[in-house]
Amino acid sequence: TIPVHKRRGLDVSAAYGTTTESEISQTIAFPKGIHTDVGEVSAVLSPTVIGNVEGAFRYMRDYAYTCWEQKLTKGVMAANYTRLKDYMPDSFVWADSEKIPPEILSQAASFQAPNGGMAYFSAQNEYVSPYLSAYTALAFHWLRTSGHEIPRDVEQKLHAYLQTLLRQDVMPTFYSEGMTATVRAVALAALAADGKLPLGDVERFAPHMPRMSLFGKALFLQAAQQVEGAETIARDTAIAIYATSNQTGGKFLFSETLDDSYSRIHATPLRENCAILSAISNYAAQPENREFVGDTPFKLVRNITQSRGNRDHWENTQENMFCMQALADYAKAYESDKPAMTITARLDDKPMGETRFASVKDKTATLSLSISPEDLGTTKTLHIDREGTGRLYYSARLRYAPTADNAADVNAGIALHKEYSVERDGKWTLLKNTAEVQQGELVRVDLFVSVPAARNFVVVDDPVPGGLEPVNRDLATTSKVDSDKGDYAAAGGSFWFKFSDWNEFGSSRWNFYHREIGHKAVRFYADYLPAGNYRLSYTAQAIASGSFTNMPAHAEEMYDPDVYGKSTPGVLTVTPK
Repeated sequence: TIPVHKRRGLDVSAAYGTTTESEISQTIAFPKGIHTDVGEVSAVLSPTVIGNVEGAFRYMRDYAYTCWEQKLTKGVMAANYTRLKDYMPDSFVWADSEKIPPEILSQAASFQAPNGGMAYFSAQNEYVSPYLSAYTALAFHWLRTSGHEIPRDVEQKLHAYLQTLLRQDVMPTFYSEGMTATVRAVALAALAADGKLPLGDVERFAPHMPRMSLFGKALFLQAAQQVEGAETIARDTAIAIYATSNQTGGKFLFSETLDDSYSRIHATPLRENCAILSAISNYAAQPENREFVGDTPFKLVRNITQSRGNRDHWENTQENMFCMQALADYAKAYESDKPAMTITARLDDKPMGETRFASVKDKTATLSLSISPEDLGTTKTLHIDREGTGRLYYSARLRYAPTADNAADVNAGIALHKEYSVERDGKWTLLKNTAEVQQGELVRVDLFVSVPAARNFVVVDDPVPGGLEPVNRDLATTSKVDSDKGDYAAAGGSFWFKFSDWNEFGSSRWNFYHREIGHKAVRFYADYLPAGNYRLSYTAQAIASGSFTNMPAHAEEMYDPDVYGKSTPGVLTVTPK
């Protein structure tokens, strides 16, 4: 069974952390029922949690479209290029980046309507966007802190417009109460950043905080923490934000469900999480808030950086802007000291190795030790010793292959359950984990996937036992009758009855929508999965007699394999006709 486990990947137990202390200790519990000739204990070490950021700057450097939001975002990104240059390879250069913000700011008046609001293209009152106006004021603050001079007349008219926005009902008719509260939160954050928000305004809008989207709550938190006397309001807002959180696989994620109208103010789940990262990084700067925030920021950074998947940038200008701003805020709060450290690791008294970091550009290092027979059933301590300066990020990992009689479903951020059913006497019968079918019978394979929070770039990989042949309905030679047997009618006792909200394959863009059927495995893919329950299915025919291992199905985030799930393996016997 060992080559099988190697091919399918080992089970992983992991703990994550970050520290500036000289020593870290992590308890490692070794299961009894595992193989000792595969697997290892490892310490994965890094001087930063921020990586591969040059792609976002390249995306904005080369961006071609020219509405005001896009121009302004390019200007702020050019200003941030200097702040995060230490995290980029020497080969990447944004030439003349320092000239872009002043050039963009000189065009601001061309996009300002007579009422002081900002428009995407045509500077007329009827084309003014309340969100764009509030975002502009916020971007002006970011540019000012980067040393750029903001056009005074434009900013004064803009602030007057925002004050009207806060005091009068001048929102577009298509704005819902939640959208209105959210946009006003962005305006409050912009005014607070420039010291122009009185406590009375924060108190007046506090009752509207529950209606705000997570993006709005994050901006409202940023506003409240900059106004003296609003500490209780800030804490209530932080609690409301954390009430929507989910932690899995060393990452933190905040999620909610919004209606489609929020797309009019560029809402995306990623932009929300980036705004939250900025808010809590700044919130944790106050000593009394550090315990409340804990290690959430670095776990949120992992989620944000990995959400790009196989791209080197995020989806759009707003995501790139708020994500890079969040990473800059995080770096300022947590990575201000240059790395200059030596790290050693040991498991109890067994040395695992040594590495050194002198720059945030240094690559991740892994120090490992193989599992030995005497480790089984024991608890040992992984010691990571750090000498020098800088922040150290680490993960302590135990990778192992369970023996067959100790195998079970594994949920490390993705719950995965596999069922086999066979059609007999005109109805589907659920098979047990150790099952027997007759040669020629049709077997339906159902894969049930549940995710507690949004997941990115997910694959479900189901190895096919040697005695089965998947029925590929895309082939011209496939029997339509046989392939249609995959049309669903749940067998008695099926896992399907556990929930009533299963999402079917291909039912929407944000679902599993691509399937590959091969002789050895059937795989399903999704770019993005909202929190929920998903059912995948295919049909196979028993073609060869014998006893075959029913390998566990495996699901994972392809760009963060620590978030995964496995079904329980079994045995399938195919008897001759």
